Amino acid sequence: MDTQWPRYIVFHQEKIDALHQYAGSVHAADAQMALMNARDVFVRRPKCVSLWVVPANAVLTRTAEEGHLDTQSIDPPNPMVEMYHIFQKTTHQGTLFYAGDVEAASGILALASAQVQFPSGKVWWVCPARRVTRSTPEDIEVLFAPAQTKTYRDQAIFHTVSALQKIKTRTQEIVIDES
Repeated sequence: MDTQWPRYIVFHQEKIDALHQYAGSVHAADAQMALMNARDVFVRRPKCVSLWVVPANAVLTRTAEEGHLDTQSIDPPNPMVEMYHIFQKTTHQGTLFYAGDVEAASGILALASAQVQFPSGKVWWVCPARRVTRSTPEDIEVLFAPAQTKTYRDQAIFHTVSALQKIKTRTQEIVIDES
């Protein structure tokens, strides 16, 4: 029996005019908790104005090595067309960025459209837009402002081991003096 919470894929936006980019993933009981976990994990130091989370099981992926999908033999399970977000990676290095949207009757058809619409991609991810939980502009102050005012120090400046050795030595000296 799997006891882990569902996994959510996280995308963040550093500036208003920047594209959302893949940040990583978090586990959470629901989408709102995933948003909070994403903030705690991915927005401690970098600037951020927006977070998106989407259940990992809602994301369909394809790589250039896998080739283009043949959509002629695909019958959409649902004739209803919906909006899908497309994320694309254009080189083998770097990360996935939000590339745009496509309307399709299924995730597979959306993925095939993404490959046609963005042929220079190395990796494509698509997810139904309705499955994405987003932070709102009103959330910026509450979610992201604390990261702006905190001072983060490199762990190398904390000399924990040497400080603990000094405390241990002083404690031992006090014990010896008392005996």
